[in-house]
Amino acid sequence: MKIIKTNPGVTIEAFDGPSAPITPELVNKIMSPALENKLYIITIANEIERIINDIISFYFFERHEITKEGKNKFVALVLNSDWCTFSSKRKLLNHIINEQELLKGKSKNEYENILRKTMSYRNAFTHGQLSTDGRTVKLSYFEGSPKTQFLTDEYLSKIEETVNMCQQTTIDISYSSGARVFKGIIEKNKS
Repeated sequence: MKIIKTNPGVTIEAFDGPSAPITPELVNKIMSPALENKLYIITIANEIERIINDIISFYFFERHEITKEGKNKFVALVLNSDWCTFSSKRKLLNHIINEQELLKGKSKNEYENILRKTMSYRNAFTHGQLSTDGRTVKLSYFEGSPKTQFLTDEYLSKIEETVNMCQQTTIDISYSSGARVFKGIIEKNKS
């Protein structure tokens, strides 16, 4: 399969005064990991949102006499629409978690926090601007006000931990809600 290659549109800046000459090779070397991390964060956050869509559609359709076609239309026309914001999905998910007591107390609060952070990271990397001075990479984005974050190993490790924890907890909620089950369990229950 072809890998699309394009200019990443990186801004070159002098963060703390002049830096060494910046060559295209140097930009590629320093920006490749940043762009790979950006792709990872956006991809995993989108996967988390897809799992949340599964939980919501299961809640509304799987326990009722609704066709698969009706469920698919709901997902396509409502959950995947631009007017069904992630905030709305988070409220629906929170209702399902509360009603079915899928998470309680501290674990519920922790999940809400990591989910919010994960989507904040996604938005920052999706809409923000990456720049480099040839030594470090900076992410500039807007979240209530203009923000700047240098992509240090410490910061990226924090993102990695949060996003992975959010993904696993969302998967766990999906299993607990019944939206996802192991194939072996489904086959066993059919016999």
